[in-house]
Amino acid sequence: MLTETVHSDIPSAPGIGADGLDHRARTIHVTMAELYNRAYRAYGSRVAVRTDLDEWTYAELGERVHRIIGGLTARGLQPGDRGVILLDNCPEFLEIDQALFVGGFVRCAISVRLHLREVVHILTDCSAAAVFVSPAWAKKLATVRDQLPALSLVVTVGDGDGEVSLDTLRDAEPTDIAAPAATDPAAILYTSGTTGLPKGATLSHANWATMVRNELLELPPVVNGDVVLHVAPLSHLSGYVAPSYFVRGATHVTSGRFDAAQTPTLIERHRVTILPMVPTMMNLLVLAAEQHDGDYSSLHTLVYAGSPIAPDRLARAREVFGDVFVQFYGLSELPIPIACLSREDHTFDPDEGVPARLASAGRLSPFVEVELLDEEGHEVPPGQIGEITVRGDQLMMGYWGRPDATMEMIDEDGWARTGDLGRFDADGYLYIVDRKKDMVVTGGFNVYPTEVENVVSTLPAVAEVAVVGVPDETWGEALKAVVVVREGYFLTADEVVAACGQSLAGYKKPRSVEFVDELPKTGSGKIMRRSLRDRYWKGSDRRVGG
Repeated sequence: MLTETVHSDIPSAPGIGADGLDHRARTIHVTMAELYNRAYRAYGSRVAVRTDLDEWTYAELGERVHRIIGGLTARGLQPGDRGVILLDNCPEFLEIDQALFVGGFVRCAISVRLHLREVVHILTDCSAAAVFVSPAWAKKLATVRDQLPALSLVVTVGDGDGEVSLDTLRDAEPTDIAAPAATDPAAILYTSGTTGLPKGATLSHANWATMVRNELLELPPVVNGDVVLHVAPLSHLSGYVAPSYFVRGATHVTSGRFDAAQTPTLIERHRVTILPMVPTMMNLLVLAAEQHDGDYSSLHTLVYAGSPIAPDRLARAREVFGDVFVQFYGLSELPIPIACLSREDHTFDPDEGVPARLASAGRLSPFVEVELLDEEGHEVPPGQIGEITVRGDQLMMGYWGRPDATMEMIDEDGWARTGDLGRFDADGYLYIVDRKKDMVVTGGFNVYPTEVENVVSTLPAVAEVAVVGVPDETWGEALKAVVVVREGYFLTADEVVAACGQSLAGYKKPRSVEFVDELPKTGSGKIMRRSLRDRYWKGSDRRVGG
């Protein structure tokens, strides 16, 4: 008979039990500084960044990054200081981004579409020490410089006047710096700000490295020759996907602003293999590609995130690009992927119809825990709708300077309430029913706008649609569909309502339809449903129906 013997007289090291085993919980200790430096060495001769005029190898990119760090430290910046990137997609964005991580600074990238007032708020909120901008933005910031006492350096990228140019900053000699710790803040992601002032979700190096690990688990393997095209903002989605491909030695190409008509040409010219996109962009790209007889055979992965795409649109996209789609679900506070709809999940037999799972966010990442909770905080039964609550290593450190907001979102056991409503099906696919705040109550019934939008978007004439609740004397709130019609097509309100009537309960049909030229969007390309909704409640003392 085998018996267990424990030698209690043997002293244990800190954390080592009497059984000789270390029972301490482990976490990620690697930093983004280490991962990037490792890539510069491991893939030194590979092309890291390609432009129309030039190419940088990984070794050259590492040299540029360390020179920027030298220039920042020579001008008084210290590890932990916040550096803000306020630029359109460009090659310089990539080297600045990595310099902030590698140098132990705290990286904050924000959209160039923000209003000056919003930019001032963010720079003030995080006490930014440096900001990297275009000449046009340098001029704007000069008009409010007295409102930014903590800002010591405005770095201009491109030709134009400024306090210091990036070229000058990069003239410095590389500097030895103390390596950041995994628990140090690495990045601040400001929420979209669709309600109130944006808050800064602060992520540690361990959080960011967790995101990279989880992405690499879900994405097809990266191979030599992979080319990533960044048309989605590097300040948002592309900036969250790019690190995973940098640490594996892929080549990166940037495009300043998304142009649906131009993107198919860029895919062909650069033989692009990987393309990150937000759903709004993907919808427009499909419409453009359907009219462009191009060769997209190089493309093997199209990563999208932000929200699920109507299954009908996905089916059309698949006809154009093939089985290349991967969907990630995540938040600024809980970076992608909480869940993933894999390339295999997107594959189906057209003769058998479009599978329901294409409307989901996919299955959970193995490294996160998710519960769906009701209003009282109890887990809902399978198949029922509840608020998506998440715990995992990618969970933010908290909101910068906002302990109250941090405690409001994250409980003492490390569970974060996302504000998203979802349900699981019998196969483990997570469906994002809607943002909790976007639910419409009409005539006593709860309606989730995404469900209605998915039906309206199946109409060939619809380019984009948003459904919101508007004041109604009879129903409290009534559903309104706000539609952008595809160029060259014609659509009536009756056709929109009829399509909904064929697929949805009567109370889910829009009671009115409005046609517009464009929908309001955040800097990351998401439709600002709340901003749109507020137009119709203007002058009312309430924002919900009675």
